[in-house]
Amino acid sequence: MITNQVVEEKNEESLKKEFLFIMKNIDERNVSEIESKFHSDYADSVYIKGNNTIFSSNKLNYIQSLKDGKIGGVEREVNIQSVDFIDQFGFIKVHLESKVMNFHSMYTFYFEEGEWKLIKAVVVAEKK
Repeated sequence: MITNQVVEEKNEESLKKEFLFIMKNIDERNVSEIESKFHSDYADSVYIKGNNTIFSSNKLNYIQSLKDGKIGGVEREVNIQSVDFIDQFGFIKVHLESKVMNFHSMYTFYFEEGEWKLIKAVVVAEKK
């Protein structure tokens, strides 16, 4: 018999693995590896400290920005601060750090057809 704790740990490990896979491939601009990992309803909100504007995009715009080299392409150190779940949603709070930027972010995943799909990102970025 599988206990809820075992199922939760498995979900946490599978979610962390999916998250790390996506971040690594964004850093390396491997669009073909991750395009299917984004939910069709993906949206993000990005605030850059010191700027009074919030930037938002959807899946199509995000993937195009990645292809165009406007985002990604820089390796980041990943520090997962917490993982939580509400039904079919998984949440990862994380600190990412590159040579040029720090990111404090919350990523939301939706478990659909047996796999995690990135559906929402809220990011606070700070230039070093």
